[in-house]
Amino acid sequence: MAITKTEEIINGLKPEIIRVVTEKLSAITGNKHDVAIAWKKMQDDAVEVIKTLLTEHLKDSKISSPTSKSTYPDIKIINNEGTYAIDIKVNEDSKNPWFDMARLDTILEARHSKFVEEWELVIKFNHTDGTFLQAFFHLFIEVVGQNRYSKGVKYRPYDGKLRPKTWSDFDANVIYWKTKEEFLTGIALSTKYRWKSNISKHLIPKLSESEKEEFKALFDTSVQIPDEVDDENGTKDLFSE
Repeated sequence: MAITKTEEIINGLKPEIIRVVTEKLSAITGNKHDVAIAWKKMQDDAVEVIKTLLTEHLKDSKISSPTSKSTYPDIKIINNEGTYAIDIKVNEDSKNPWFDMARLDTILEARHSKFVEEWELVIKFNHTDGTFLQAFFHLFIEVVGQNRYSKGVKYRPYDGKLRPKTWSDFDANVIYWKTKEEFLTGIALSTKYRWKSNISKHLIPKLSESEKEEFKALFDTSVQIPDEVDDENGTKDLFSE
């Protein structure tokens, strides 16, 4: 599938995005900062310089940022080709990044079907004084790590949230998912692996022999098990789809 003009422009701006972010954050973090607030300052300043740059090159696009810090993405681009996302993550250098990226159970509905393309700006800072160290700008799928057991995407076991690759992977430019097709296969592999893991660790030990037989029967007979709505207001339950 051919990429859009917007994708070509943003992909082509990668060196420039890294340059303007590096210049801005190196200047503002020349002095030492409280590490507890350094990440927020870096995130906000990176958003502003990237939006300024994009405005120059995507004149027919609406470029915006959310008012709530928990809203995805940090930068949204909308034009006649569709909706695009750039998210910004700031992590310290003393341990591998472990930030939330998406969820295994909702990524197709909440992300893949809504955005033509997504990018991640990952910022590394010094854990002792909060100073800026380096910026990486990649496609979203290129930032996701690989699970060593499922060989699918990397995720946090207890809630299924996708996790990034390691700093050494960033430095060596290791990319586990080179195409969206490979990435979707990685999603499927880890989704099934997580189900098997949860069933074997948390469900089977709690079942009686008769209950085990009930679960086994589900594989032989199609059974419709009703679900309640996600909340009392009737919010759509993406997990049930």
